[in-house]
Amino acid sequence: MSVLRRLLARRGDRPVFVAVALLASLVLFVHPAVDHYLRLAGIAPRFGFWDFGAYSNAVGRWRAGESFYVQSDGGGYHGSYLYPPVVLLAFAPFVLAFPFATAAPTWAVCTVLVLWVAIQRLASALGCRLHPVERLLSLPVVAGFQPLLLSVKMGQTAGLLGALLAFAAATSLRGRGYASGVFTGVCGVIKLPYAPAGTHLLADRRRFAGAVGGGVVLLVCSVLVFGIGAHLTYLEVLEWGVRMGSDARSPRLWLPPYYRPLYGVPYSLALRLLASLAVVGLALRAADDGDAVRETTALGFAAVPLLAPLAYAYYFVAAVPAVVLLVAAELDRPEGSPTLPVVGLLLFHAHSYGLRTAVKLAPEWVPAGPLQPGLWGNLLLVGLAALRVAQAGAGSPLSLRRAVTTGRE
Repeated sequence: MSVLRRLLARRGDRPVFVAVALLASLVLFVHPAVDHYLRLAGIAPRFGFWDFGAYSNAVGRWRAGESFYVQSDGGGYHGSYLYPPVVLLAFAPFVLAFPFATAAPTWAVCTVLVLWVAIQRLASALGCRLHPVERLLSLPVVAGFQPLLLSVKMGQTAGLLGALLAFAAATSLRGRGYASGVFTGVCGVIKLPYAPAGTHLLADRRRFAGAVGGGVVLLVCSVLVFGIGAHLTYLEVLEWGVRMGSDARSPRLWLPPYYRPLYGVPYSLALRLLASLAVVGLALRAADDGDAVRETTALGFAAVPLLAPLAYAYYFVAAVPAVVLLVAAELDRPEGSPTLPVVGLLLFHAHSYGLRTAVKLAPEWVPAGPLQPGLWGNLLLVGLAALRVAQAGAGSPLSLRRAVTTGRE
């Protein structure tokens, strides 16, 4: 049975979910046309591929024997290459094979296509068979997700990273733990702020071993190709990034990529660390419950944009596999709430221009942080996933042992 037929078959017992899911599909499907209008109106940015320009320059400097980490005049590394040295090998084939005018859009198209394929693989692993027509129609739906489209315009890596996480979830559900760990580990190596996505690794030794093994192999290859010096400089880049994350600008200074989830919250870095420990604790507590793998994986993926030291709107792409996992998990619960993840997805989609509208309309005395639609979507997903993981952990052998020890039933 096709996805659409399965969805419509639930309209009797899940009418709100069916309506919201159809609305979300339509909104994403038509957004490329909406974005075209916004670009003509001077609101949405053009396809400038600015970040890919930084990657291209880094490849050129590497070929010339120069350092590809370049400090700006005012100090720091803003606007330059910020990834680990080994990631250059992903950009190099595009940069070396084509001129920039071709390489940048080719890279962007490839990131969208690989995410499209990865989401289909995840849906298949969850037991959802797509009709060939649905597969084709899902491409504009995926490409119409505004944070992904923003990433494409900037020449960013968000589509590739989201695909790696979707592949990690799909292979985990298929029982291929080592492959799942490798996909997750590679994602974390490419962009360290995606570390919360590794939460599901704590629940399975094979996934954990795959992540460690994949990371070690990448590190060894990186050192062999680029040398020790480049990696020492990268540590300075990381230190600069942490400092930048602790000095976030107000969301009222709007730009399309802006997302500042903890803006205005005192001790935000310490709060992120405590929240990260809470996520780890929940994952460990539920590790013995094999039925919670979808929720545990979703919790880590959804936490990425919330807990990253300096997040941007295109980080929401990491939460797309979390939405798919949570919808499937909630549909399997008699009293589940599959509508909530879809609402979270819509809030992510509406974040950039919803924030723009909010900062224009809201009085100055209104705190800037709560004006961010993506924040509410992020909290919705993380909160739902955390609740389900906590419920699973409450029945784990560990919690039962604690209950016996303390005399509780």
